[in-house]
Amino acid sequence: MSTISRWAGGAPGRSRSVRHADTIYTVANARQPSAPFVEQVTQSLAMLDAHLREAGSSRSRILSLQVLLADIAQRPEFDRHWVEWIGADPAHWPQRACFQAALAPGLLIELIVVAAAEEPLRSL
Repeated sequence: MSTISRWAGGAPGRSRSVRHADTIYTVANARQPSAPFVEQVTQSLAMLDAHLREAGSSRSRILSLQVLLADIAQRPEFDRHWVEWIGADPAHWPQRACFQAALAPGLLIELIVVAAAEEPLRSL
């Protein structure tokens, strides 16, 4: 039976990341919900990097990304930052979808990710 590892989130009843076997599920958003959109994108991508590293993966191992935007009109701005962050190698590009969604007050973006692990899980 595969072990399930969970990393506690900041709110009761949910984890920020979960790993089952070699698959990682995580979510990332800005630490400062009052920040402008570009800063929230930067914070969210940095948080995503940290969550993936912690669970034994990296951005090149992302399989699927769902981008939730409070305003879908900001998609072109997100796309510019995303392309820079994910890199030029199409071998590392995940499946991706963008949606407009009602997010928590002040949040302008939330990233929902499924990734493959790079390495065996270290003991917690």
